[in-house]
Amino acid sequence: MRALTNDLLRNLLDKATRIAILCLGNELKRDDAAGILVGESLEVKSPPDTDVFLAYQSPEAYLFKIMDQDYSHVIIVDAAETGSDPGTIWLIDENEILEEDMSTHRIAIQTIFQFLKKSGKKLIFIGIQRKLSGVGLERSDEILKASGILADMLYEIIKNIKEGQDR
Repeated sequence: MRALTNDLLRNLLDKATRIAILCLGNELKRDDAAGILVGESLEVKSPPDTDVFLAYQSPEAYLFKIMDQDYSHVIIVDAAETGSDPGTIWLIDENEILEEDMSTHRIAIQTIFQFLKKSGKKLIFIGIQRKLSGVGLERSDEILKASGILADMLYEIIKNIKEGQDR
């Protein structure tokens, strides 16, 4: 697990041709909505050559659609339990995902990873450390700030990469 920086994300997306961003979360479980907040912001910004999927708790609903398309990169965004400060944004390796941390999803994230890897797509998993848990619509200030930062970071990097490829 590494803290996500602009440079790290830029390097991971350097050769991206078309990107799918799969945003996960449960809007009824406070900060678990982090991925959905990022996705909603990105839908408004509309990064070039990028499709944003608000999957909520059902990433499997988009699995075959993503596998069947010519995406070079798939970014999964979700709330995470990393033991770090709330709002910290992490690049999480596949082997660091614990099933009990992903209990709001119907299919394990590791299973999603396996299917997408077999389709030859580069996978990036980004987690935002949550603060508030349990049932409720309230979001912590840390999650609101971090989801905005991540959406802006993704948009700017994708836009800059695509502009550089057009030259």
